[in-house]
Amino acid sequence: MKTLTIDFVRHGQTLFNILNKLQGWADSPLTEAGITMADATGQRLQAVHYDRYYSSDLKRAIDTAQHIINANQGHHEAPTTSPLFREVYFGSYEGSDNDQVWGAIARPLGCTDQADIIRQHSFTTARDAMHRADPHHFAEDGATFYHRIDQALAQLLTDNAAGDHLLVVSHGTFIRTLTLRFGPQFHPENNYPANGSVTTLRLTAQEAAPGFTAEVLAYNQQ
Repeated sequence: MKTLTIDFVRHGQTLFNILNKLQGWADSPLTEAGITMADATGQRLQAVHYDRYYSSDLKRAIDTAQHIINANQGHHEAPTTSPLFREVYFGSYEGSDNDQVWGAIARPLGCTDQADIIRQHSFTTARDAMHRADPHHFAEDGATFYHRIDQALAQLLTDNAAGDHLLVVSHGTFIRTLTLRFGPQFHPENNYPANGSVTTLRLTAQEAAPGFTAEVLAYNQQ
């Protein structure tokens, strides 16, 4: 049975984070504080032996990964990048004010914001509501986003050996979605992963049929 241990790290603070703008596939640079966060995460993880490094293909994640890798006491190499580890796509709402958009989407559901939709309904409801509200319907719906996450995890199992320990630098909603699904005891609906935080997942390939099981061992460690 193949089992991997994966440390998922949210990228450091960015300009859009400060401006409270929705930032999915749109990208903005790390701030000075974001670089400091990435370096601090690297120091916390410097003694961890990683067999391979991965990152979303968005620059804020790649830059964060490189700072962490530079601090590691093990091998230094560029992370393997993949669009599968990208943040959820906000479609027409990319770069818009986070509170205004989610307030407008939540009201017809009798909710106040995205977190309230997740608490009262589900994460899928929140994603589907944004997809419907998007004038161009570009925003990823729940099924599409979950499928992409499944593809990402399956690819990690295919590409790595049993017992490997991996670093994956990704994004807040991607990581929270993993935890909603595989670690609900951490109540991720009520708190969002901090920039530079570490969430650890144990991923196991199923023997009898294609697929996997997973368990979140730690969430939003700072």
